[in-house]
Amino acid sequence: MKGKLTNKSVAALKPESRIYKVWDNELSGFFVRVMPSGTKTYAIHYRHNGQGRDHTLGRHGAITPTIARKMAVAKLGEVARGVDVQAERKQHSRIAKKAKYDTLGGFIEHRYAEWVTTERKSGKETLETLERDFEHLFGRKLEKITNWDVTKWRTDRLKGTTGKPLKESSINRRVSALKAVLSKAVEWEIIDANPIQQIKPLRTSEDKRVRYLTESEELRLREALDKRQSGIKSERVSANLWRGERNIVLLPDLEKRSFVDYLKPLCILAMNTGMRRGEIFQLEWGSVDFNLKQIKIKAASAKSGKSRDIPMNDEVLQTLLTWRNETDSESLVFPSPVTGKVLNNIKKSWKGLMLLSGIKEFRFHDLRHHFASRLVMAGVDLNTVRELLGHSSIDMTLRYAHLAPEHKAAAVALINREESWSR
Repeated sequence: MKGKLTNKSVAALKPESRIYKVWDNELSGFFVRVMPSGTKTYAIHYRHNGQGRDHTLGRHGAITPTIARKMAVAKLGEVARGVDVQAERKQHSRIAKKAKYDTLGGFIEHRYAEWVTTERKSGKETLETLERDFEHLFGRKLEKITNWDVTKWRTDRLKGTTGKPLKESSINRRVSALKAVLSKAVEWEIIDANPIQQIKPLRTSEDKRVRYLTESEELRLREALDKRQSGIKSERVSANLWRGERNIVLLPDLEKRSFVDYLKPLCILAMNTGMRRGEIFQLEWGSVDFNLKQIKIKAASAKSGKSRDIPMNDEVLQTLLTWRNETDSESLVFPSPVTGKVLNNIKKSWKGLMLLSGIKEFRFHDLRHHFASRLVMAGVDLNTVRELLGHSSIDMTLRYAHLAPEHKAAAVALINREESWSR
């Protein structure tokens, strides 16, 4: 189709089921493209090195036919001088797009964030770490981030100059997160090299003794769990007496229940399986096989990304059987009592338990260390411990399952000789 492109003639063009073009009969190569959606765009058609190409000028409404014609004359003039205007436009587009994420903040926002949250379970936490610790570098171009930037940040955090002092291991984890971002920028050809690749981790303390419970501490923990349950039951009785006197609907009776909530069965499971907190939080009843007496950790919830099976001892088996009969959840073993979805954390209840037991400097994660240490002290070989814990290498098992000094002394004492060396 041909005709003079004016406001009136272009406005009169109706959309069809397919794209069509209307060529201007005054300026060769100038046309308007009509989409099935009704959108109309002005463009030119030209040839460069024997190949025909279209170059879009703008949308009708945003520009008039008169302006579009002037733009077409200018672009066709460039074509006459040998310029490939469409290729030039694409180059400008690439430059503009690259400029959008050539800073640390831009790259994280427009490229890295989507990838890390999709491909890494800890993606959200990683992004929070980067924003919290390295926001001062977000406006810096990726290749302009230097070893000095990171070194100064590490020094300040060690001394507590810019916040609460951090341990060497914590600093190393944060720097690793930043390194990972820049390594992805290299992989995706945004920059040529990682500018902080040569930074080595800080040396950490050689004393890596894993915290686990002594026999007396384990007894105190178990007593605290029972005491906590008794306290909650007593509070429920008092609450229902108060409600009954006022004709208010009573709360469920807890007297005949073995577990008042998730905390005791959850702790028993952790102590006897060494499961990670996230693995326990995401555990579903479908992964608990009461017949085979084992728990399957799915690859999706495992830190290593590999599934594994953990045998249930008698205490875990009986605990989960009882808990199964006392919970309404058909999917999650330990759903959040607030949302019914996956637990977010148990910080409040764990802190209260530690205060009740009087145990100092013991985290929930240390129950995993406790499990591993008990296995090693019972003579279980390290490779079996590695498999139960889900470690990818034996080195990790060595780090988690140190023996208590008194246990080592007892082992050495086994080779004492009754005979005197003087014989």
